[in-house]
Amino acid sequence: GGDDVMACVHDDNGRVRIQHFYNVGQWAKEIQRNPARDEEGVFENNRVTCRFKRPVYVPREETIVDLHLSWYYLFAWGPAIQGSITRHDIDSPPVSERVVSIYKYEDIFMPSAAYQTFSSPFCLLLIVALTFYLLMGTP
Repeated sequence: GGDDVMACVHDDNGRVRIQHFYNVGQWAKEIQRNPARDEEGVFENNRVTCRFKRPVYVPREETIVDLHLSWYYLFAWGPAIQGSITRHDIDSPPVSERVVSIYKYEDIFMPSAAYQTFSSPFCLLLIVALTFYLLMGTP
């Protein structure tokens, strides 16, 4: 819980959209104020890829983390029904081994090849970025 989530979602019309969520407990609540701009998304070879820009900091907005700070990054994926994400069944989604800063290029280690090769027949790869994982510690 307490995670700022940016999700790439492949909908039933073939579009890839960027959605903004905030995890409350283990549930993702969609936030209507989406900070994503200059969105690009592609669905090819059963894989979703997206790119977007967002502000580094938004004052007085608790659902958008301050990217001046370093954070743990958490990655997850799962199916979508009519372009809406559904619960993913990963008990322990991959998390960066340490806090990561957007100001420094770093390779982020993924703990298992299974996480890197997953593809969903339901056409969604949910990429969770910009995540503050409270249980992992504080920035």
